[in-house]
Amino acid sequence: MLDHSWKTSVNLGALIQIPGVWDPFVKSYVEMLEFYGDQDGAREVLTNYAYDEKFPSNPNAHIYLYNFLKTEKAPREKLISVLKILYQIVPSHKLMLEFHRVLRKSEKEEHHKLGLEVLFGVLDFAGCTKNITAWKYLAKCLRQTLMRSHLAWVQEEWSSRKNWWPGFHFSYFWAKSDWKEDKALACEKALVAGVLSGKKRYFRYISKQDHQVFRKKIKRMKKLVKKYSIVNPGL
Repeated sequence: MLDHSWKTSVNLGALIQIPGVWDPFVKSYVEMLEFYGDQDGAREVLTNYAYDEKFPSNPNAHIYLYNFLKTEKAPREKLISVLKILYQIVPSHKLMLEFHRVLRKSEKEEHHKLGLEVLFGVLDFAGCTKNITAWKYLAKCLRQTLMRSHLAWVQEEWSSRKNWWPGFHFSYFWAKSDWKEDKALACEKALVAGVLSGKKRYFRYISKQDHQVFRKKIKRMKKLVKKYSIVNPGL
Protein backbone atom coordinates (compact mmCIF):
# COMPACT_ATOMS: atom_id res chain seq x y z
CA MET A 1 0.00 0.00 0.00
CA LEU A 2 2.79 2.39 0.93
CA ASP A 3 4.65 1.41 -2.25
CA HIS A 4 1.55 2.23 -4.30
CA SER A 5 1.16 5.60 -2.55
CA TRP A 6 4.81 6.40 -3.16
CA LYS A 7 4.47 5.61 -6.87
CA THR A 8 1.33 7.75 -7.09
CA SER A 9 3.16 10.59 -5.36
CA VAL A 10 6.08 10.35 -7.77
CA ASN A 11 3.75 10.30 -10.78
CA LEU A 12 1.74 13.29 -9.57
CA GLY A 13 4.89 15.18 -8.67
CA ALA A 14 6.27 14.64 -12.15
CA LEU A 15 3.01 15.53 -13.87
CA ILE A 16 2.54 18.88 -12.17
CA GLN A 17 6.02 19.99 -13.18
CA ILE A 18 4.75 20.21 -16.76
CA PRO A 19 3.28 23.66 -17.53
CA GLY A 20 -0.51 23.46 -17.62
CA VAL A 21 -3.66 23.59 -15.52
CA TRP A 22 -3.51 20.64 -13.15
CA ASP A 23 -5.97 21.67 -10.44
CA PRO A 24 -7.31 18.23 -9.38
CA PHE A 25 -3.85 16.67 -9.50
CA VAL A 26 -2.27 19.50 -7.52
CA LYS A 27 -4.99 19.21 -4.88
CA SER A 28 -4.51 15.45 -4.64
CA TYR A 29 -0.74 15.76 -4.41
CA VAL A 30 -0.94 18.44 -1.72
CA GLU A 31 -3.43 16.37 0.28
CA MET A 32 -1.05 13.42 0.06
CA LEU A 33 1.89 15.53 1.24
CA GLU A 34 -0.16 16.91 4.13
CA PHE A 35 -1.29 13.41 5.07
CA TYR A 36 2.35 12.39 5.43
CA GLY A 37 3.16 15.55 7.39
CA ASP A 38 5.16 17.31 4.69
CA GLN A 39 3.77 20.83 5.16
CA ASP A 40 6.84 22.45 3.67
CA GLY A 41 6.54 20.31 0.56
CA ALA A 42 2.84 21.10 0.21
CA ARG A 43 3.52 24.82 0.56
CA GLU A 44 6.28 24.65 -2.04
CA VAL A 45 4.05 22.85 -4.53
CA LEU A 46 1.25 25.39 -4.13
CA THR A 47 3.64 28.34 -4.29
CA ASN A 48 5.23 27.07 -7.48
CA TYR A 49 1.83 26.36 -9.02
CA ALA A 50 0.71 29.91 -8.28
CA TYR A 51 3.86 31.86 -9.11
CA ASP A 52 5.86 29.88 -11.68
CA GLU A 53 5.66 31.92 -14.88
CA LYS A 54 5.78 28.76 -16.99
CA PHE A 55 2.23 27.98 -15.88
CA PRO A 56 -0.80 29.79 -17.36
CA SER A 57 -2.62 32.37 -15.25
CA ASN A 58 -4.98 30.39 -13.04
CA PRO A 59 -7.18 31.88 -10.28
CA ASN A 60 -7.53 28.51 -8.58
CA ALA A 61 -3.78 28.31 -8.00
CA HIS A 62 -3.95 31.45 -5.86
CA ILE A 63 -7.11 30.29 -4.10
CA TYR A 64 -5.46 26.99 -3.13
CA LEU A 65 -2.37 28.80 -1.88
CA TYR A 66 -4.41 31.35 0.07
CA ASN A 67 -6.53 28.70 1.78
CA PHE A 68 -3.41 26.73 2.68
CA LEU A 69 -1.65 29.79 4.11
CA LYS A 70 -4.78 30.83 5.97
CA THR A 71 -4.97 27.40 7.61
CA GLU A 72 -1.31 27.79 8.56
CA LYS A 73 -2.13 31.19 10.10
CA ALA A 74 0.41 32.87 7.85
CA PRO A 75 1.23 36.57 8.39
CA ARG A 76 -1.31 39.05 7.07
CA GLU A 77 1.18 40.48 4.57
CA LYS A 78 1.56 37.08 2.94
CA LEU A 79 -2.20 36.60 2.71
CA ILE A 80 -2.58 40.05 1.19
CA SER A 81 0.08 39.36 -1.43
CA VAL A 82 -1.74 36.22 -2.59
CA LEU A 83 -5.20 37.79 -2.66
CA LYS A 84 -3.87 40.85 -4.44
CA ILE A 85 -2.95 38.71 -7.43
CA LEU A 86 -6.33 36.98 -7.35
CA TYR A 87 -7.95 40.42 -7.31
CA GLN A 88 -6.03 41.38 -10.44
CA ILE A 89 -7.23 38.21 -12.19
CA VAL A 90 -10.83 38.00 -10.92
CA PRO A 91 -11.89 41.24 -9.18
CA SER A 92 -15.42 39.92 -8.65
CA HIS A 93 -14.38 36.68 -6.92
CA LYS A 94 -16.27 35.89 -3.71
CA LEU A 95 -12.98 35.99 -1.78
CA MET A 96 -12.69 39.72 -2.51
CA LEU A 97 -14.96 40.59 0.40
CA GLU A 98 -12.65 38.57 2.63
CA PHE A 99 -9.73 40.37 1.00
CA HIS A 100 -11.34 43.67 1.97
CA ARG A 101 -11.65 42.50 5.58
CA VAL A 102 -7.99 41.46 5.66
CA LEU A 103 -6.95 44.83 4.24
CA ARG A 104 -9.16 46.67 6.71
CA LYS A 105 -7.31 45.06 9.62
CA SER A 106 -3.97 46.32 8.35
CA GLU A 107 -2.41 49.43 9.83
CA LYS A 108 -1.08 50.60 6.47
CA GLU A 109 -2.97 53.35 4.68
CA GLU A 110 -2.08 51.86 1.30
CA HIS A 111 -4.01 48.76 2.32
CA HIS A 112 -7.02 50.81 3.40
CA LYS A 113 -6.96 52.55 0.03
CA LEU A 114 -6.77 49.21 -1.75
CA GLY A 115 -9.64 47.95 0.40
CA LEU A 116 -11.84 50.75 -0.95
CA GLU A 117 -10.74 49.97 -4.50
CA VAL A 118 -11.56 46.29 -4.05
CA LEU A 119 -15.15 47.03 -3.02
CA PHE A 120 -15.73 49.27 -6.01
CA GLY A 121 -14.23 46.55 -8.18
CA VAL A 122 -16.60 43.91 -6.82
CA LEU A 123 -19.65 46.09 -7.42
CA ASP A 124 -18.63 46.83 -11.00
CA PHE A 125 -19.98 43.39 -11.90
CA ALA A 126 -23.64 42.67 -12.60
CA GLY A 127 -23.55 39.45 -10.61
CA CYS A 128 -22.73 41.39 -7.44
CA THR A 129 -25.35 44.15 -7.62
CA LYS A 130 -27.59 42.47 -5.02
CA ASN A 131 -24.77 41.57 -2.65
CA ILE A 132 -25.87 43.32 0.53
CA THR A 133 -22.58 42.52 2.29
CA ALA A 134 -20.62 44.34 -0.42
CA TRP A 135 -22.89 47.39 -0.12
CA LYS A 136 -22.66 47.36 3.68
CA TYR A 137 -18.89 47.20 3.48
CA LEU A 138 -18.78 50.02 0.92
CA ALA A 139 -21.10 52.23 2.96
CA LYS A 140 -18.94 51.73 6.05
CA CYS A 141 -15.69 52.10 4.12
CA LEU A 142 -16.80 55.35 2.49
CA ARG A 143 -17.77 56.78 5.85
CA GLN A 144 -14.48 55.79 7.49
CA THR A 145 -12.43 56.96 4.51
CA LEU A 146 -14.08 60.38 4.51
CA MET A 147 -13.82 60.65 8.30
CA ARG A 148 -10.06 60.20 7.87
CA SER A 149 -9.99 63.02 5.31
CA HIS A 150 -9.22 60.84 2.30
CA LEU A 151 -11.70 62.49 -0.04
CA ALA A 152 -9.23 62.08 -2.91
CA TRP A 153 -9.39 58.28 -2.59
CA VAL A 154 -13.15 58.31 -3.06
CA GLN A 155 -13.00 60.81 -5.89
CA GLU A 156 -10.39 58.69 -7.66
CA GLU A 157 -12.65 55.63 -7.61
CA TRP A 158 -15.79 57.57 -8.44
CA SER A 159 -14.33 59.55 -11.36
CA SER A 160 -14.27 56.51 -13.65
CA ARG A 161 -17.74 55.38 -12.55
CA LYS A 162 -19.80 58.54 -12.20
CA ASN A 163 -21.06 58.28 -15.77
CA TRP A 164 -22.30 54.70 -15.58
CA TRP A 165 -22.88 53.64 -11.96
CA PRO A 166 -25.94 55.92 -11.57
CA GLY A 167 -27.73 54.05 -14.36
CA PHE A 168 -26.23 50.69 -13.45
CA HIS A 169 -26.96 50.83 -9.71
CA PHE A 170 -28.85 53.98 -8.75
CA SER A 171 -31.72 54.39 -11.20
CA TYR A 172 -35.31 55.06 -10.16
CA PHE A 173 -36.18 51.58 -11.46
CA TRP A 174 -33.64 49.93 -9.15
CA ALA A 175 -34.75 52.05 -6.21
CA LYS A 176 -38.34 50.81 -6.56
CA SER A 177 -37.26 47.24 -7.27
CA ASP A 178 -34.77 47.04 -4.40
CA TRP A 179 -37.18 48.59 -1.90
CA LYS A 180 -39.81 46.04 -2.86
CA GLU A 181 -37.48 43.03 -2.77
CA ASP A 182 -34.95 43.85 -0.05
CA LYS A 183 -35.41 47.00 2.02
CA ALA A 184 -32.18 46.48 3.95
CA LEU A 185 -30.23 46.34 0.68
CA ALA A 186 -32.03 49.44 -0.58
CA CYS A 187 -31.02 51.41 2.52
CA GLU A 188 -27.36 50.47 2.17
CA LYS A 189 -27.36 51.35 -1.53
CA ALA A 190 -29.17 54.62 -0.89
CA LEU A 191 -26.48 55.66 1.58
CA VAL A 192 -23.75 54.91 -0.96
CA ALA A 193 -25.72 56.63 -3.73
CA GLY A 194 -26.22 59.73 -1.61
CA VAL A 195 -22.56 59.94 -0.64
CA LEU A 196 -21.31 59.47 -4.19
CA SER A 197 -23.87 61.21 -6.38
CA GLY A 198 -25.92 63.35 -4.04
CA LYS A 199 -29.63 63.46 -3.35
CA LYS A 200 -30.72 62.11 -6.70
CA ARG A 201 -33.07 59.40 -7.94
CA TYR A 202 -32.14 56.38 -5.83
CA PHE A 203 -31.44 58.25 -2.62
CA ARG A 204 -34.49 60.49 -3.04
CA TYR A 205 -36.87 57.57 -3.56
CA ILE A 206 -35.61 55.56 -0.57
CA SER A 207 -35.39 58.59 1.72
CA LYS A 208 -39.09 59.31 1.15
CA GLN A 209 -40.25 55.84 2.16
CA ASP A 210 -42.06 55.47 5.46
CA HIS A 211 -41.59 52.08 7.05
CA GLN A 212 -41.74 51.50 10.78
CA VAL A 213 -38.87 49.00 10.84
CA PHE A 214 -36.55 51.15 8.71
CA ARG A 215 -37.58 54.61 9.90
CA LYS A 216 -34.55 55.09 12.16
CA LYS A 217 -32.20 53.65 9.56
CA ILE A 218 -33.47 56.04 6.88
CA LYS A 219 -33.20 58.99 9.27
CA ARG A 220 -29.60 58.06 10.06
CA MET A 221 -28.88 57.57 6.36
CA LYS A 222 -30.06 61.12 5.62
CA LYS A 223 -27.77 62.54 8.32
CA LEU A 224 -24.77 60.61 7.02
CA VAL A 225 -25.36 61.71 3.44
CA LYS A 226 -25.70 65.32 4.56
CA LYS A 227 -22.39 65.02 6.41
CA TYR A 228 -20.34 62.97 3.97
CA SER A 229 -21.68 63.53 0.45
CA ILE A 230 -18.79 64.24 -1.91
CA VAL A 231 -21.13 66.21 -4.16
CA ASN A 232 -21.78 68.95 -1.63
CA PRO A 233 -19.46 68.22 1.31
CA GLY A 234 -20.72 69.60 4.58
CA LEU A 235 -24.11 70.73 3.28
